[in-house]
Amino acid sequence: MQASEFSDDHLDILKELMNIAMGNATASIADLLQAFGTMHIPYISVSDLNGLKSFIEETIPNDRQYYVTKQLFGGMFGGEFIFVMTDESAVNLGNYLYDISKPERADILDAVVELTNILSATIVSRLTEELNTKVQFFVPSTELVEGNNLIGLAEILDYHKIIIVSTQMVFQTQNISGYIFILTKGEMIERLRHLIDQKLEELYA
Repeated sequence: MQASEFSDDHLDILKELMNIAMGNATASIADLLQAFGTMHIPYISVSDLNGLKSFIEETIPNDRQYYVTKQLFGGMFGGEFIFVMTDESAVNLGNYLYDISKPERADILDAVVELTNILSATIVSRLTEELNTKVQFFVPSTELVEGNNLIGLAEILDYHKIIIVSTQMVFQTQNISGYIFILTKGEMIERLRHLIDQKLEELYA
């Protein structure tokens, strides 16, 4: 599939829908943390593996440790939800969420997974609800990664044409922030385009 097949109209609609979904997610996380947070305007691009790797390198500093949580979702539309937090933010999250001055690694992992589950469920579910379809979520996995090498060898072999949806969540007072990526590829891009076409027909009918 050529990038040009995913038109500016498709990208505009996807951006509008992602804004709605991320607004819902921000409200859900604010309820969890009892704090005010913001979500940056999403960046959306049709790219390839090299473009994805370059974007990650430009977006995420290479000199830190990160908790990286990945969760697959599937259905008529599917992809991968990735949430990235610095070690410092993850510790602050565990501290704030569980009211523990020095959270243990297990507490930090639990807090990161809980936050990711809320983010992925809220964002992806709201997006697919707007597109009149549903998805199934799979069990997430979390690992501590040195630097910004977030895409492993198996994924490198699997990704070709990719849609990148990226934003940053910030709770400034609590010093908690994270990067969100939603990746979809191949046949799923074509399905997403079809769902957006249906949405455009609905909007302009």
